[in-house]
Amino acid sequence: MIRRLVLLGTLAVLLAVGAWIGQSQRATWTSSDARIGQKLLAGLKLEDVAEVVVQEPKATLTLVRRDGAWRVQQRADFPADADRVRELLLKLIELKIVQTETVTESQRARLLLLEPGAEIGAGVLFELKNSAGTQLARLLLGKAATMRFADAAPAPEAGVPSGRYVMSGGEVASAVLVSDPLAQAKAQPEAWLAKELIRVERVKSISTAGHDGRQRFSVARDTEVSEWKLAGGGKPDGGKVQDAVSALLTMSLADVVADPAKADSGLDHPMLVKVQTFDDVVYTLKIGAKAAGERYYLALSVAGDPAKARAPVSGESTEEKEKQDRSFAERRTKLQEKLDREKTLERWTYLVSAASLEPLLRERVKFLPEKAAK
Repeated sequence: MIRRLVLLGTLAVLLAVGAWIGQSQRATWTSSDARIGQKLLAGLKLEDVAEVVVQEPKATLTLVRRDGAWRVQQRADFPADADRVRELLLKLIELKIVQTETVTESQRARLLLLEPGAEIGAGVLFELKNSAGTQLARLLLGKAATMRFADAAPAPEAGVPSGRYVMSGGEVASAVLVSDPLAQAKAQPEAWLAKELIRVERVKSISTAGHDGRQRFSVARDTEVSEWKLAGGGKPDGGKVQDAVSALLTMSLADVVADPAKADSGLDHPMLVKVQTFDDVVYTLKIGAKAAGERYYLALSVAGDPAKARAPVSGESTEEKEKQDRSFAERRTKLQEKLDREKTLERWTYLVSAASLEPLLRERVKFLPEKAAK
């Protein structure tokens, strides 16, 4: 009888302790769950952010907004891709908490939530600051959470990134799972550069000279509808000339050289490409040595002043003249804005893919039709 009473008493104590633990846990989860569905960075405004710092174990990216333009500090303040920066900041502003949980030190390493200086288990430190340098937000981005789908490609078992573990502010004992994997948050300066270099339109002539100063090829035309003429005689292959023109129309950079003085660029004895347009603008490209990754060093300059007035056409009516003059003025305004931007690009040294420059690196014989070349 006494033994039974002792057992019943012990059971009552265990039930009471269990109830207390359960109540405590429910209280904790209720408190934590109140954040679920809420914005992680409530109150953050896009216009307040003037600096973004992304730090990984072996790399750092700093984006700074100056005079209304975003720039990449690790690339000599070259303009950043403003649309990409804006997209990332808007994602951060809209980030919502999906889950909250307490984490231990060992769990932090497993979730990649240790500071970037850690040898193992380091995450990505993300800081937002205002124009005064005051920190607006500090996020330690950890492991991406994945969701598995049967038809996911190329590896269904790997899952599809659906969110990311994050520690906010100075928090070290708890983490949240947010609604976006934030795949763009990487400290790769070259990936954040504004890629467009020059866009040469209405090309009148192209001539190139090698590193030794010897002319490689030269083509020209009298009007935009005229056939191209090859210096030295002979009719060039129209397709190959168009390849060279297209290379100038869509030229983009692969990277910006952070410190040209320390680079063996070969720009002291470059290959020269000189391009003249029907708008009286002259582009000069200096192509230096070949760098790693099938890229060339490149520097450029832009000169000339587009005509301020349209040449009158014999026999046109007053109405037609006014219409054409307005069209000319509008086009000149856009052209001048483009040239002003392109002239600012003279201060940097670039790396451009060899494939994009290849049509401009050809010798004269390569511009002849196949039969003539043989």
